[in-house]
Amino acid sequence: MKAIFAAPVRGDDPTLQWARRPISQVMTRPVVATDVDASLDQAMAAMLHAGVRHLAVVDAAGRCVGVLAARSVAAAWSADPAGLTAVTVGAVLDHDSATVSADARVRDAARMMHARSSDAVAVVDDDGTPMGMFTSSDLIRLLAR
Repeated sequence: MKAIFAAPVRGDDPTLQWARRPISQVMTRPVVATDVDASLDQAMAAMLHAGVRHLAVVDAAGRCVGVLAARSVAAAWSADPAGLTAVTVGAVLDHDSATVSADARVRDAARMMHARSSDAVAVVDDDGTPMGMFTSSDLIRLLAR
């Protein structure tokens, strides 16, 4: 039987080129952000309006303090549908959310996402201001090219 795919020579593997790209080249922009003190219904409205599943969460100084996933909003809604107006983003935010710098490599972001069982990382500048978002959808789009 004839092999369909030949194993590439180490170092010449075109499938690994994506891994070395700077995250700033493949992240989703502009980043959609919400304030840590915003209500979950405001955050959900922002997600729906922008067509995204993740929001960068910023403090009063505009620094990224985490990533809010749509599944966190859904979990809070299923626990108390009427409570979305009273619960703040900060109350459900995983403050250990991953952030990466714009010069990080795609591989590093993917490894961080895997280690944290996360499907998104916020890309931040040197001051911690969000610049973009890198999600599992971005990774799949990159691999599918």
